[in-house]
Amino acid sequence: MRIVIQKVSQAMVKVDNEIVSQIAKGYMLLVGISTEDTIADAQKLSNKVLNLRLFETGDQFWKHSIQDVQGEILSVSQFTLMARTKKGNKPDFHKAQKGEHAQELYNQFLDLLKTTLGADKVKDGQFGAMMSCSLTNEGPVTIILDSTE
Repeated sequence: MRIVIQKVSQAMVKVDNEIVSQIAKGYMLLVGISTEDTIADAQKLSNKVLNLRLFETGDQFWKHSIQDVQGEILSVSQFTLMARTKKGNKPDFHKAQKGEHAQELYNQFLDLLKTTLGADKVKDGQFGAMMSCSLTNEGPVTIILDSTE
């Protein structure tokens, strides 16, 4: 499982030019699920997302977690994070988990986040849809998590 975390002051997802979800201060997550991922990977990375200290107090950086600042999360499933580009110029997505299985693990990941932050603080896009994502990255702070590391 791979996650790109971006610390944001606002983020939004649109499908067919209509807003599906939006948040204020918090994280925009791009979540890729591989064919080898299990609930243990979702638990490991949800815990990391919830406890990473990416927020500041005054001039003290890296002091607070998303929980500490009562931030929000906007999560988007993104199978393209599992692309392999070692050979040729066309991305290889064979390591990306397929539809129903990916959606099940993705939903479990969201449920883990909601259990701690609250359902009202965790939003997501529309699984499998062509989405337009916009955000204001603060810092900019962008962190990549991988459950194999």
